[in-house]
Amino acid sequence: MNEHRLKNLLRSIVDNDFEPLESPNPREFALHFYKFLGSTDAELRDELIFAVMANWIYRGVYTQEDIYKIAETLVQDEFIINGIGRENDDSVFVRSATALQLWAIVVTQKKKNFIPFNVIGTIFEKTIRLLQEEVDYRTFVPEKGWANSISHTANILLELVQLPEMKKPWILMILNCICDKVLQPDFRFPGDEIDHLAEPVAEILLREILLEEEILQAFEKLKIQPHFHGQEPENFYRLINVRNFLRAIYFYLLDVPDKRRQRDLVLLALQELNPQ
Repeated sequence: MNEHRLKNLLRSIVDNDFEPLESPNPREFALHFYKFLGSTDAELRDELIFAVMANWIYRGVYTQEDIYKIAETLVQDEFIINGIGRENDDSVFVRSATALQLWAIVVTQKKKNFIPFNVIGTIFEKTIRLLQEEVDYRTFVPEKGWANSISHTANILLELVQLPEMKKPWILMILNCICDKVLQPDFRFPGDEIDHLAEPVAEILLREILLEEEILQAFEKLKIQPHFHGQEPENFYRLINVRNFLRAIYFYLLDVPDKRRQRDLVLLALQELNPQ
């Protein structure tokens, strides 16, 4: 099936309230979804493939066994870390679209708890690798649509940290890897990645699974030199990223009034950024 044919079929499905066709059936469609998952056609990639696939996952059109197989496929290197390490390369759309579909699967896992622990572990491992090694920070790409790999990766982590099967060592690794990522670019994040990266950290604090010492140790690496006249631009941009990251965590926690101690930990980290 070519892209034109697939688009027409998926448009008809969307227009019919996502009602599946008898032929191709949802399982047969999955093979075409994999083929065109990272298409540079934004309508096909985001408005059709993601919308239909995610809807069928949420609504139970795909059985639990189907979703399990989809997850096993998407965590393969040819999808979740396809072309990792390349900058300004179309492979980012494969990684980003894969992350978005895995996010939908983990959201469903929170409600139905059907994915085996080993698959959850693989999703965690590959998502961490994607976060660590992603160097394509583009958000909107003219004529190709939204890339947003960093944000979509953070969205998976947001759902993972809320799963009861996610134990302390994995939670601590997520916290440290996110803090490392905030420091990685030598420019300001171009979109809302900081907000997305802050959300799983805030949820980690709300779970109260880590010791305060472990949280403060992770925040310690964010203690960078305050702004001063003559500072190198890349260090100034890192300061802005860190400051915005900590502020985003703080404001997220404001929605939970009784978690004052967690907010205090974030304020302590923020105060370290202020010049004396």
